[in-house]
Amino acid sequence: MSVSAQSQAVATGSAQEVVSRLAPRGVRIARAIVLFAVGMVVTFSATMHSDFNFDFLVTAGGLAAIGVMHLVEWFARKDDARSVVPLLLGLAALIATGVLPMTGEVVGYAVVVAVWALISGLLEFVAMVTQPGTRQDPAIIGAAGLLLAILVLLARNDAVAVLGFFGAYTIIAGVFLGIAAFDSKRNGSNVSQKSE
Repeated sequence: MSVSAQSQAVATGSAQEVVSRLAPRGVRIARAIVLFAVGMVVTFSATMHSDFNFDFLVTAGGLAAIGVMHLVEWFARKDDARSVVPLLLGLAALIATGVLPMTGEVVGYAVVVAVWALISGLLEFVAMVTQPGTRQDPAIIGAAGLLLAILVLLARNDAVAVLGFFGAYTIIAGVFLGIAAFDSKRNGSNVSQKSE
């Protein structure tokens, strides 16, 4: 085997390794759909945003759906590619969902959403650095989470703004994750073409 063939085999093997560390494509698409759907609910229910209970319920439902999808992602991974990050992301979202009813006021609601966004954003960055190739677009999703935390804390007295920022985050994350799920370079189709 020539040196160039060996280097191509090594490069092909490392690309396949990165692909195999991602969650299955169906799970990644489902996660993107859930995020996008939560954002659409926020967007198309604008006439009901004056009621704090409605804002609270939409956020709690969105966080619960996000948490469940992270847990589905964690369970769907193969044992050798299983990362603890989706589990932690799922638990953070579900804990935030459980803490939301205890807040009772707009400021508490905003703080819970901000803390969840901060934890999620930081976990995405941690995964990007410590386990490269296990998360889709961790820099974008992590930065969006940190930006959400900052914006929510700045608008902590306005429940409509908090819900609006949450909805914008879910749409942005859903679109980026949807695009990444169909990216042929990250899904291995270029790898198989090069190896032929």
